[in-house]
Amino acid sequence: MTPIDDKARAEMQAQYRFLVINLCRITGAIMLVVGLAVIAREAFGLPKAAGYMLFLVGMLDFLLVPVFLSKRWKSKPGL
Repeated sequence: MTPIDDKARAEMQAQYRFLVINLCRITGAIMLVVGLAVIAREAFGLPKAAGYMLFLVGMLDFLLVPVFLSKRWKSKPGL
């Protein structure tokens, strides 16, 4: 492989990781909104306990998963 190929591969990998982190944030936000709707009005015919679980999982997905992934995927200096 030439250095150009390595650079292109690294760029594609960075774009993929950025996409995955943002998809985690979006799905977390959607779960938060659905969980709040279930808690407030028992929307979708779900009990309030399911709403609290959706809210909790959505909060974790929105706040903690992107941080964990970015720390795990952080590039090491000098590489």
